[in-house]
Amino acid sequence: MIPETHFDTMPRTVSDQAAYWFALLLDGSETENDRKAFARWAAEDPSHLHAFDEIERLWNGSSSLQIDANRNLGRRAFLGGTIVAMVLGAGWTAHRFHPLADIRTASGERREMVLPGGVKAMLASDTSLSLVAKQGVSGVAIHHGEAWFDHQVAGANFFVTATGGTTWSEGGRFDVANYAGTTTVIAEQNGLVLRAGGTMKPVQTGQEVRYGDGWVSDPRKVNVGNALAWRNGQLVFIGERLDDVVNILERWQNGKIIILGDTLKSRKVTIVVDLDRSRHVLDALSTVLSIKVDQFTDYLTVVRAA
Repeated sequence: MIPETHFDTMPRTVSDQAAYWFALLLDGSETENDRKAFARWAAEDPSHLHAFDEIERLWNGSSSLQIDANRNLGRRAFLGGTIVAMVLGAGWTAHRFHPLADIRTASGERREMVLPGGVKAMLASDTSLSLVAKQGVSGVAIHHGEAWFDHQVAGANFFVTATGGTTWSEGGRFDVANYAGTTTVIAEQNGLVLRAGGTMKPVQTGQEVRYGDGWVSDPRKVNVGNALAWRNGQLVFIGERLDDVVNILERWQNGKIIILGDTLKSRKVTIVVDLDRSRHVLDALSTVLSIKVDQFTDYLTVVRAA
């Protein structure tokens, strides 16, 4: 059984217990008695360890985790003589550190600036980019994150590279986002030319194109105002899947949000999020969607059906 001193107010479902143990062991506040109690709990029923493994799998599958680089993440939970590895890779560091990045934003930060050459830019949360040049033309390389550009410099081209592709602008406003190996290009004002995957593809005003390693989507119309609402401190979701909503929320705050159950992940969500209060969004959705939200530490929130 789980010690009453730690778990006296939490629901007794196996998934909740697994999330509790995962959070406790990751946080590093457990005692020797806690480790022994965890080993007993895991040995009580095969479903316990299965639930724990599922939490670990979902956690390690995150591509948007942000943890203070000074925290020790190399912790291990001992299950009898078996080690349940919970070591996160060396790439999990604060603000997506990149050795070549010239400019970075912190979690939750938006930053406006003027780049060399006069191009205006606004960087989204947790973004890292470098200033580069190609064929005598100034540009930037986005290593991770998202940036919006206002390129109104007469007679000067501008480009943005990400995920092996290059977006070229002859003047206008556009947005480039690079997350988990997929880059999204949105033309807000005037067209763009995208070179990626061995092809050249025009992107017209009001269109979006996505690309990755060896593939490029066809252009599609997009609601530019909704897609780029983050510039005004909002996130707008109209009939979006809950897991897609959560993935975007994670870009703007520290920690990992885990959704238990494929059915819940596919639930449709329509909501406007104030970025200054993004941590309260799941609580607001809990009544509308009949979901339960448990925050175990600053770094782990679990969402499940109520």
